[in-house]
Amino acid sequence: MFGMNIEQMEQTCAETLQGYANRMASVYVDHPEDFKAAVTALLVRVLEIHLNREINIKKLLDTR
Repeated sequence: MFGMNIEQMEQTCAETLQGYANRMASVYVDHPEDFKAAVTALLVRVLEIHLNREINIKKLLDTR
């Protein structure tokens, strides 16, 4: 990671986190239709821990 600019570091970290979430979801999810929901939940949880606050995902996804 040394020698990278901030955008490259952010991209690398985002790709790594996405890969981690995908792997975790694939291990624990039995139904393919639940895969995206599991990945989303994992990523939201990471953000909650990082921001030290709860995120209301239901409110974020409500398109009404």
